[in-house]
Parts: sequence; structure tokens; C-alpha cells
Amino acid sequence: MPHDAETRDPPSTWGRWPHPGRRRAFGLTAALLLSGLILMGNGAYLKAKASLSQVLLAHAWEKTLQGSADARPWPWADVTAAARLELPRLKASAIVLTGTSGQALAFGPGVMEGSAAPGQPGLTLLAGHRDSHFAFLQHARIGDTIRLTGPDGTPHPYILTETRIVDEDASMLTPGGTGAPTLALTTCYPFEGMTPTRQRFVAIAQMKDPPTGEAGGSDTVPEAKARSGAVAIPEAEVGEF
Repeated sequence: MPHDAETRDPPSTWGRWPHPGRRRAFGLTAALLLSGLILMGNGAYLKAKASLSQVLLAHAWEKTLQGSADARPWPWADVTAAARLELPRLKASAIVLTGTSGQALAFGPGVMEGSAAPGQPGLTLLAGHRDSHFAFLQHARIGDTIRLTGPDGTPHPYILTETRIVDEDASMLTPGGTGAPTLALTTCYPFEGMTPTRQRFVAIAQMKDPPTGEAGGSDTVPEAKARSGAVAIPEAEVGEF
């Protein structure tokens, strides 16, 4: 028996939408889902790449400690292991690479050209990605011990004394120089961000019990910059974290 108009099931809300509107809504939803999947997939890939590279870098670091001057994590690598960075309270550690090019930072934090050697007078400046190797910095506290071990295997303890959030053109840090041995770690800010940013998070640590007679005085980074004409971290070297 045919159904009359009163007994027929009413059309769904989706079915009552004009066809162009349905197509636009569907297209927008699909585009948003695809964008989200791409971002999530890319983020997961980068984190997996960063984790795997640290395993290979750890082997290169062991060779460096044994005296190899050019231990590469894989045969075609254009970087070598320069130091080992640790923050014991957070159980965080990473092998630091030579250089801070975009390709190098994909595998680990890098030491900027001109930096003082671990434990030596002047500023040692390291850069790293905010969502992988330097993500732990968001949980660091003033007073934390940060250990930086050089190629000779000697661990140098630094004490975190200051954190800053600055514009990329106003970090006012110059690698090297003189003064008390100082370590600065820099990454993009905010930590949870997923797009390029001009802000930088900087953590500054002073060496614990620096050697007397070698530090060239007790200048801190803020005191030294006023006299040395320190410049901002070059964006080309830092890259997009």
C-alpha cells in the first residue's frame, strides 16, 4: 500500500540542505581533516627521525670519546658529535652536533659557530627544536644543574640562573668571547606552537665553580653584552624550530 504524505519519513537534515551548500561543507570538512592529518603525520615523522638519529649519534659519540676526530653517525653525514648535554633532574639528554643548519637541527641540537668549548671562558650557545630535543626546557627550573660533556669526556656542570623570552632579532647573545664560562640554550617559543615564530626561549646557565684565573673575570652575559656589542642570533643559522 502506498504511503501517504503524513506517513512518509521526513528527509534528513543533510538531505534538506541545498546541494551547493552540502558540497562546500563537505569540501571544507575534508580539507580540515586532511590538513590535520598532514600536520600530525609530519610531526610524528620528525619526532621519530629525531629519536632514531640520537641512537646513531650515541654510537658516534662513543667513538668520539675513544679519540676519533671525525666520528660520523652515518657515512654520508655532514655533522659530527660535539658534546653531550644533560639535565639530570628531568632525565633529559641529547648528543649535540657541530653546526646549526636546518638539516643538522633535524637530528639533534647544534652548537653555534664561534662558541666557547665546554667548560671554557666565554659563551657556549646551543640551539635545538622546541618539539623534540629541547622540549624539556619548558620544564626546567632556576637552580637546575645542566651538564655539558666535551669530546675529552670531562663533564662540566652549569647552574640554570635565568630564562628569557625574546624576539629573534633581540636575543643579544654572542658565541665565544671572554668572561665566566656560560651556557645558553635557545629554541622557538611557545613550546606548543606548530607554526614559525619570531619568539625565542633562552635558558642561561653559569658554570658551577669555574676555574680561577682562566675565566677572564666574572662577567655575566648581561654585563658582557653591554660592552661587547653583542648581536642577535642569525635567523639563517637558527632556522625554524
